[in-house]
Amino acid sequence: MLAHQAEPGDLEMIRGTQEVLGLLAGRWSVDVLYLLASGTRRYSQIFYEVGEISKKTLTQTLRTLEKKGLVMRRVFPEVPLRVEYSLTTRGWSLSSLLMAMYEWSAEDGSTRRTGHLRVAA
Repeated sequence: MLAHQAEPGDLEMIRGTQEVLGLLAGRWSVDVLYLLASGTRRYSQIFYEVGEISKKTLTQTLRTLEKKGLVMRRVFPEVPLRVEYSLTTRGWSLSSLLMAMYEWSAEDGSTRRTGHLRVAA
């Protein structure tokens, strides 16, 4: 007899969706994830490219994303100390979802928001 996997119920779908939204809920989380999706960055690069964020808030955001398993922090034993941030496998798995959300937003066109990310020259 073949095992039949039941379709997820409404409650299960709601909880799963809320879990994903919880991962992205921080004010700056999406910004940092988008930046890291294009490559590994040092703290100062993230700080400059995100824009209107305090160092304290960026540090808290990076720590939260690290605790959630989305970002990896790598410390190099050099003088001065070098720290780099990159997406984990779990973080990478969210990049397609973020892109789908952007595409929906672009197609919807009903809400336009000016970005605050700085474009690296």
